[in-house]
Amino acid sequence: MEWIQGALLHEPVVLFALVFIIFAIFIFAARRAHLNHVERMRKIDETFNPRESFHRKY
Repeated sequence: MEWIQGALLHEPVVLFALVFIIFAIFIFAARRAHLNHVERMRKIDETFNPRESFHRKY
């Protein structure tokens, strides 16, 4: 716990910046995984129901 107190007392901006960067990377990775998943589901849907998905808008 001493290292947390030392980090907060001396450089709180650096600590919060690192947390923000890690959080932003996680959000970017999650969004990218979601978009890849949606694209794969769209391809599967078109494979099984080509006429129905022709008129469907995403």
